[in-house]
Amino acid sequence: LEGNVSAIIIKMKVIAALLLVVAAQGAVVESNEGDGPSGCCDWPSCYDERVGLCLDTCLNTWTQCPAKLFLMTCYSQYMSPFGELPLQCFPDAAPHLQEAEELGLTGPPSKIREELHKLNSKNCHPKTGICRPVVPA
Repeated sequence: LEGNVSAIIIKMKVIAALLLVVAAQGAVVESNEGDGPSGCCDWPSCYDERVGLCLDTCLNTWTQCPAKLFLMTCYSQYMSPFGELPLQCFPDAAPHLQEAEELGLTGPPSKIREELHKLNSKNCHPKTGICRPVVPA
């Protein structure tokens, strides 16, 4: 009987030690997660006013908005704990991030996207559909 009791006590001590190790590792992981966003998927889907479509932030694509679903605008500071959707999460701006940085474009994503669209505007022929870059005057 004494052998069984001491074996149970040893097992309980091992389990308690393992629980402490797991709890300590969990605490470390939780403190690292609070540092900031890990990517565009940390923001929910949102309504992109510029194109009039819903933006799936994880897939980085625009889609038709569901009929009875209310989504916040992508520019809302209340979209996530990290604020509005960053510029690199917009499909039309992501390929031009380096260009925006080189031009010194700063400010909210809405302003930078507008400036990028002005710089990359095109004239399209109504019959042929052929587009040419607009040359600034």
